[in-house]
Amino acid sequence: MSTIAIYVFFFMLIASILGFAISWAWSQPVVKKLKSDLDDSQKDVGQLKTQYEGLQNHTNQLEKEKEKLVYENERLTLKLSMLMGKSAEVREQRLLIANEDGGFVDTSNLDQKINDLNAQIAKLNQEIDIVKRESLEWQVQYSEILHEKEALFIQLNTPKKQ
Repeated sequence: MSTIAIYVFFFMLIASILGFAISWAWSQPVVKKLKSDLDDSQKDVGQLKTQYEGLQNHTNQLEKEKEKLVYENERLTLKLSMLMGKSAEVREQRLLIANEDGGFVDTSNLDQKINDLNAQIAKLNQEIDIVKRESLEWQVQYSEILHEKEALFIQLNTPKKQ
């Protein structure tokens, strides 16, 4: 090989090494920026996962409370229907006693029975009112929990904007 070819070869070798060094130096700020963005994104993902798990736990608690409220509402509704049945039965007995027309009727203790039945009716009506009030309170709590659950569901399904 000739000397000129050797010089050209070394100059080209030096030029390629310098070109590589320059391109590497220019790419480093971009690489650092991308690594920084990746770290920030991973931190955000970790925070979102933690928040999601917290919201999921809260939703599960609300579901359990809702089930309790539904059970309590069903129990109170059953009690209300039972009391309504007793009330209707007492009214029927009172009407039956009031409408008896046959023969001699011993009325000596009927006034006391009527008073007792009226007292029973009043007591049952009070119990019905109490059960109705409790049922309304449970329904209000149930609707509040349902509303909160829907809000949490919307919050869970809405992507976080940066």
